[in-house]
Amino acid sequence: MEAPVRFAIIGLGSIARTHIQAIEQIPDAQVTVICTRNAENGQAMAARCGAQWTANVDATLHRNDVDVAAICTPSGLHLEPALAAIAAGKHLLVEKPLEITLARIDQMLAAAEEAGVMVACVFQQRFAQGVRRAKAALEAGRLGPLALADAYVKWYRPPAYYNGSWHGTWQLDGGGALINQSIHTIDLLQWLAGPVTSVFGHIATLAHSGMETEDTASAVLTFAGGAMGVIQGATSCWPGDSARLELHGDRGTIILEEGQIVKWKLADAAPGEEERLLHLESGTGSGASDPKAIGFELHRRQIADLVEAIRETRAPAVPGAEGRKAVEIIRAIYRSARTGELVRLPLRADRDSE
Repeated sequence: MEAPVRFAIIGLGSIARTHIQAIEQIPDAQVTVICTRNAENGQAMAARCGAQWTANVDATLHRNDVDVAAICTPSGLHLEPALAAIAAGKHLLVEKPLEITLARIDQMLAAAEEAGVMVACVFQQRFAQGVRRAKAALEAGRLGPLALADAYVKWYRPPAYYNGSWHGTWQLDGGGALINQSIHTIDLLQWLAGPVTSVFGHIATLAHSGMETEDTASAVLTFAGGAMGVIQGATSCWPGDSARLELHGDRGTIILEEGQIVKWKLADAAPGEEERLLHLESGTGSGASDPKAIGFELHRRQIADLVEAIRETRAPAVPGAEGRKAVEIIRAIYRSARTGELVRLPLRADRDSE
């Protein structure tokens, strides 16, 4: 039996705990190091999962018992530990977003390509069974030409979520409700409906006084295939609804909530097909009102894929180049909101912050 693929967890926020839970459910994966500055929390977690604790990132990344660095630091602090891991020859599992600007993402991906290490971006919703069925139906042309493709993330976060936190800051979060909470559904939108070619967006802060970035956003967009769409993302909508993705063509409609199929109306559907798909998979948790309510099963599937990719020397299912795409859309929305103009994609990395 092959030795397990060994992970170092860099950063110990709530999402790191999800990574740890997921890795513990994979027989050929193991957490060997917890790297965080908080000694009390780090030592407690290391003791719980049979790992070692350290506050030293460089020491962690030069250990022989680390194959993958799981980057779980605040979003705007992904690049530096990622570059250190790449320099040490470690593969990367990076929480969404890969980074908060395209320039920083491109720096990470270029370094990884030159070093020959893998970068997997955590977009675990792609591993939901309902999402996979929707992808297959679209690729088979079962909806006909898409007309509308929309993403709605009407979530809620209490004021305490932002007060005194890195959340909702431009420097460390890179934005607000779009780049933190809505990014998973935006990724699914572009993955399922195809490349986005233009956006026109508005952002506002309506429910969280003192927050730097947006808690409410709307954008209209066009896709390369001709479809039109809407993105609405918020943390201002109490009590919070399930993230919803709608796909409409002239031969069918598919609607997903938190990756689960809630509507499957296709002109060529077999008898009983919709009923079977509505019960395809039980819920895997929702962050609509509480980020800690997100389950670890989809993370488990994605991390298991990364383990297999390392063993098989193939690209992971969500490589870094895929992780870049949702950030590009979000940065384009921010630029449109700032300038009041339609923004066309691709968005040049060197003009990302203009």
